[in-house]
Amino acid sequence: MKRANAITGVVLAIVAILSLVVIIPWQIETGPQGMMSPRLVPQIMMGCILLLSVLLFVTNLGPDETGAPQPFSQAELRALALIGGIFALSIVLYYLIGPLAFGVTLVAGSLIGLGERRPLVIVAMPLVLMLMLWALFYKVLGTAIL
Repeated sequence: MKRANAITGVVLAIVAILSLVVIIPWQIETGPQGMMSPRLVPQIMMGCILLLSVLLFVTNLGPDETGAPQPFSQAELRALALIGGIFALSIVLYYLIGPLAFGVTLVAGSLIGLGERRPLVIVAMPLVLMLMLWALFYKVLGTAIL
């Protein structure tokens, strides 16, 4: 049960952070001068949800009873950090180089990070996926991706 609570806390924290950083600023306009911003109440609520979800995560990190294993093993936390790093690198490459570098890095990096060692699969999967996306958007739909 502690593992489920910890995962729920992480998911709720991610949703709250995305809401605070992306959704609320993009969807709710700032109010006129001299008036309280319409963003205030949603931001306060998301801040409360963020604090409570972090509290839920932190309180459920320990084992259920004495002698029980931790809810997350070191290998799971390392894999989470590795996949998160691959996503971060892919996003940086998207902004620096373009969508092709993003897609190839995301797919090939995830394959390597998850343990794939066959070179043909590591090369072929991003290549086939990118070619299929190109054919879909440019040839079938007749529109550009960007």
